[in-house]
Order: sequence, then C-alpha cells, then structure tokens
Amino acid sequence: MIKKSDLVIIQDTREQTPLVFKNATVEVVGLSTGDYSLKNFTDKVTIERKSLSDLLGSLGVGRERFMNEVQRMRAFDYAAIVIETSLSDIYKGKWRSEMTVASVVGSLQALSAKYGVHILFADNPTIAADTVEGLLYHFLRKQHEYLERIKPYLV
Repeated sequence: MIKKSDLVIIQDTREQTPLVFKNATVEVVGLSTGDYSLKNFTDKVTIERKSLSDLLGSLGVGRERFMNEVQRMRAFDYAAIVIETSLSDIYKGKWRSEMTVASVVGSLQALSAKYGVHILFADNPTIAADTVEGLLYHFLRKQHEYLERIKPYLV
C-alpha cells in the first residue's frame, strides 16, 4: 500500500516560495510545465500553483504565455491549478486589476470545461501544500492500483 511518506514530489526550480509538505520528500528539478509533479511521473501529472495576484496577471497581461502552458497541460493524465485564495474572495473582486469578477470566473470555468484542467482553491500556502500533496498521493495510488491489476500479465 502506498503511503504519503512514499511520495517524492518534484518541485520546479523556478518556484520562488516553495510549499512545505508534511509527509513527502521534495526534489527540485526543472519542469517544463507546472510547479509540482511526481518523481517518475513528470510526463503524467502536473500541478500549477497560483497566488491571486499571479492568477490575475496570468489571465491578463500574461495570458498568451499562460494559455501556452495550459495547452501543454492538456497532454497530462492529470493537470490542476491550485489557487491560493478562496472562490468567495474571487467573487468579492477586491483587487487592483482591470479584470472583472465575471472575466476571472469565466476564464477559470473555461480552463476546466474546455481544457480539462482541474481548478482547486486553497486559502493559504498550508492548505495549498496539503492539497498538492493529497492530489499527488491519490494520483500515485491510482498508478499503483493499475500496476497491481496488470502484474499477472507482465512477462
């Protein structure tokens, strides 16, 4: 059985304020897409982490670069964006940006519906770390369960 302590989380070298994980080991490696992944599965799972200000920049002036990343995320078996704010705070719209609440919410909904990217909210870095660790743990468990099912057929 896979345990959270078995996780080896890959953190991108460009991550400026890394998340602190309770159970997992972290290796810092350059990732072409996303901020976090799993050792031996960097081509299968990716998680992008965004603060609210980073999200607004990515949906505004940095939209072209961000959408290129979203396009790359589509190639993964599992891709998510963990946003360090609450959906309630997004609906309050208290930010210094010309982006409207409707455009931010609509963009997030489109990322999920059109591109298959999972959008999760985490109020702070501690919850973001728990969320990322949990997502990667369940992804690894799924891979392990699949391997156990096909083991009898491997030569």
